Amino acid sequence: MTTRGWWAIAFLLCTACLHRAPLAPTPDANVITENQIRAAQEGSIYDVIVKLHPEYLRDRGPIALVGGARDVATVFLNHQEYGPLDIMRSVPSGDIAEVRYFSGIDAVITFGRAYGTGVIQLISRNH
Repeated sequence: MTTRGWWAIAFLLCTACLHRAPLAPTPDANVITENQIRAAQEGSIYDVIVKLHPEYLRDRGPIALVGGARDVATVFLNHQEYGPLDIMRSVPSGDIAEVRYFSGIDAVITFGRAYGTGVIQLISRNH
């Protein structure tokens, strides 16, 4: 075999080793999809979050010595502030298409500086 033939074989072997199947998209840890909500088979959206991503509900402790303010996320329904975390206990999971979690800095960028403790955004099915 000629030198040119060996180079051709070496080239083919190298390019064959470099080919890889495309990677599957990784799920976003800050999003609970409608399929995941349905699969959780829980009555309230609060219970879905407890089951799938309890870290969204974590209380990081007091943020002020005076007044007792706590470092917990605020709940938004679509694009409106909805209330504290416990309000999600009364929201049927079947009414929600998606849950998005925004940590401190992301919440400030998206919703404003008053939400530096984070936001759990519920996207309703009829939105």
